[in-house]
Amino acid sequence: MYRTEEGQLHIFDITMEDTFKLDPNNRWVKRSQSIPWAMAEGKYSHMFKKNGRPAKQIRMALGALLIKEFLQCSDVETVENIKENPYLQHFIGLKNFTNEAPFDPSLMVWFRKRLSKSFMDQINETMCLPEAKPKPEPLPEQDDDDGPPHGGTMIVDASCTPGDITYPTDTGLLAEAIEKTDGLIDTMQEPLKGIKPRPRTYRKKSRKLFVTFIKNRKPPAKLIYRVVGKQLNYLKRNLSYIEKMQHNGGLLTGKQKATLETIKTLYNQQGTMHKEKHHQTEDRIVSISQPHIRPIVRGKAGRAVEFGAKVNIYTVNGYTFLDNASYDAFHEGNLLEYTIARYYMNFGMLPKKILADRIYVTRENRKMCKKLKIALMGKPLGRPPKGAKPETNKKDIGCRNEVEGDIGTLKTRYGWGRIMARLPETGMAVISLSILAMNLGKKAREFFRHFVEWVFWGINGLGFEG
Repeated sequence: MYRTEEGQLHIFDITMEDTFKLDPNNRWVKRSQSIPWAMAEGKYSHMFKKNGRPAKQIRMALGALLIKEFLQCSDVETVENIKENPYLQHFIGLKNFTNEAPFDPSLMVWFRKRLSKSFMDQINETMCLPEAKPKPEPLPEQDDDDGPPHGGTMIVDASCTPGDITYPTDTGLLAEAIEKTDGLIDTMQEPLKGIKPRPRTYRKKSRKLFVTFIKNRKPPAKLIYRVVGKQLNYLKRNLSYIEKMQHNGGLLTGKQKATLETIKTLYNQQGTMHKEKHHQTEDRIVSISQPHIRPIVRGKAGRAVEFGAKVNIYTVNGYTFLDNASYDAFHEGNLLEYTIARYYMNFGMLPKKILADRIYVTRENRKMCKKLKIALMGKPLGRPPKGAKPETNKKDIGCRNEVEGDIGTLKTRYGWGRIMARLPETGMAVISLSILAMNLGKKAREFFRHFVEWVFWGINGLGFEG
């Protein structure tokens, strides 16, 4: 059940305490004024049934998640900070100051599940886009004489958001799988204590083998191959016992069954790679606790491979928008047409110029941008004329640093450097939420900048007078 709020309380009508008055210039007050709460309320209320216990308001749910992203703290610390700070309580929509926790920290997980990636993206676009209505899909064909208008510069880039996992190795994953299967055997053996003996496993031998192996700083390939072979035998023995115990009535929870299926997939992948003596396989498991995470080859200095979700973003007028995010690797150059269509839907026009990395400047993208009359930054194809200097637009290259800076800010300030959410849907929600929090901070700073310009120089609309 969900109850809509009757009107929105004005900031100056809020009474936290008789002796306390909110400062209208406080950063949390400014941020609360920039979020389209009414739009979010309309979409959020449709997620619930008409009957049942009333759910928390969207302002409380989304506000708490944004506070967590701004402060970069745990769910428990987020609730404690809200209890202690009246401005945080105003941000989540409380009318009176209270020393009581507004909700249990465990609800933060459900907030992230309900507020999905698409929901966050819609709020972000509503907050950052101009009020003009965009044109409908699909992207129209470009004619020689007439066509859609052009305007603005779109800066595109891709990155990876690493998950909270240890660096995966074949021996480490198999050692963890052996321990977990031993635990599953103990769980199913618990009702049979004193009735039937526990199946014999090589728990101590496998642990001793792995501990001895990891003491080698640079183990040779032959040693790795031999240790992996022994671990596969230990794991095969455990899996066969688990199958027999399940056949005889052994019970596992839903979470334990999901873990078992992940371990079986890991065993098949590692067994195939060990038999064929290679190190590549499709949809490779790199984490048993988060099997949705995949290796993303980035080719960066010091980090050739990262493990998490790959994202494609674009920046317009200083604000960042999430174009695509997936745990499976993708070629960002193939998504440029889709990104242009998103720009057209959001702004009602095609970009006048696209600033992108070299990987986006393919032959197909050059032809498409030429057809759409869009300037795509990149070195011309073919050998340059003899004696001609290479054409480099340093200004465009410098402008492209904006999206690089946004990615750096997201990774160092807003949690993209390590996504702590463990579920695939909550991980995607955190990725979108981080962009929303960064844009919200920019929105508040831009409001203050316009106020200063108006005070000192005077502003007419969005431009200077005279």
